[in-house]
Amino acid sequence: MSDGVVTDGVTNQLTSRLSLMVLLVVSIILVTLQLSGSLMVASLLEVVIGVGGFIRPLLRYIGPITVAPTISLIGLSLFKLPVIYGKINPPIALASAVLVIIFALYLGKVHIPIPSCSKEKVRTSLPVFQLLPILLALLVMWVVSAILTVAGVFPNDPTNAMFYSRTDAKNEIIRSTPWLQFVYPGQFGPPSFSLAAMIGFVGAVVSSVVESVGDYFAVSRACEVPLPPDHAISRGILMEGLGSVLSGAVGSAHATTSYSGNIAMVTLTKTASRSVMLVAGLFLVLVSLIGKAGAVFASLPPPILGGLTLVLLGLLGSLGLSSLKFVDLSSNRNLLIIGIAFMCGLSIPAFMEEHGDMLSTGVDSVDQVVGVVLGTPMLLGGLTALILDNTVSGTKEERGLLKWKQIENVDTGEAKTCSGVTTEETYSFPCFSRRSLPRWITALPFLPPVTKDPPANINEV
Repeated sequence: MSDGVVTDGVTNQLTSRLSLMVLLVVSIILVTLQLSGSLMVASLLEVVIGVGGFIRPLLRYIGPITVAPTISLIGLSLFKLPVIYGKINPPIALASAVLVIIFALYLGKVHIPIPSCSKEKVRTSLPVFQLLPILLALLVMWVVSAILTVAGVFPNDPTNAMFYSRTDAKNEIIRSTPWLQFVYPGQFGPPSFSLAAMIGFVGAVVSSVVESVGDYFAVSRACEVPLPPDHAISRGILMEGLGSVLSGAVGSAHATTSYSGNIAMVTLTKTASRSVMLVAGLFLVLVSLIGKAGAVFASLPPPILGGLTLVLLGLLGSLGLSSLKFVDLSSNRNLLIIGIAFMCGLSIPAFMEEHGDMLSTGVDSVDQVVGVVLGTPMLLGGLTALILDNTVSGTKEERGLLKWKQIENVDTGEAKTCSGVTTEETYSFPCFSRRSLPRWITALPFLPPVTKDPPANINEV
């Protein structure tokens, strides 16, 4: 009798646990479908903004004082990331950062001979350390971590935080991931919708648009090309919106946007070729199909990532400050606006993180929008600078608008930078002339203006 009672008790416990696990999985899938559907609908707003060129009126009021805090806050607001990743093993994180600094700054001008397949005796050399500082530092530290793992330096106890410094800490992920993995719309079921989630995503979309505009300005400066014209910015917003719609369709439940860390990579490696970006995109598609490959990248020890982000985010923060070279920094007006923008972008999100419940309205949809707007540093800093710069009296010369437009004139295709390329060469399509297209297509605001011939050297930009 007692054995039967014990058996029944164990069976009931197992059944209850299995039921809880099933309910947890089902609830996760339902939430994912709800977020995916809401994301798809909200992302259509970004598509409309890009197709209609509705970002164009805002661009007329954007100057260097607005761009500087917007871009800098992208890097400065993420200062906790190196700490989160690096606290697991500070020496490994610090060594990773030091390696990047050595490769990029001290060895950047060192040329390494490259073997050539040409019959002619031509000695080819490349500044490998300048082109690949991040990759080289990553590989070196990954090998070092593997050696320390085999040597037993890192603990084998998963409850110890330093355990995740081991290169085999995530081997289970690699083993459980299938070799081939395909994603397709509706793989988790038909998407559902939530008004609260949709409104929250709309706030995120608006923040993403503002951040992306700042990213476009920043990457143009990193590539030493003219500032992006209206049609190029609209085209970028359009593609981000389409990417977010597709992202929601396949059930990833998160939007796609410009990645600010890539701007720092472009600045650091001096590699800005569109051909390279195209190959990188194809490589990512391939990695997404080969599940094991993605799992290997996911097994990178967090401390190494912490050291790399320390350098990249610092570079991104300083890149935004480079826009201030056009501004009169002896003006109290400008200094006050810039300082207020930075402080609003840093202090208000910090307040929302710790005391956001103080601003609760009791309505979930409203609270989500308020949380997104007041919790996004680059949106707050950029918006503060935009409003103050355009409402406080000041001359165009004082605000830096004259030099800004004179050196990087986005209104014509004749402006050149020190790289020697024009706006037309940088932002027009190389494969066809718009004269061969129907007139109604050429009127779309996200397409470049009509040109007689496509630029010849666009892939070199």
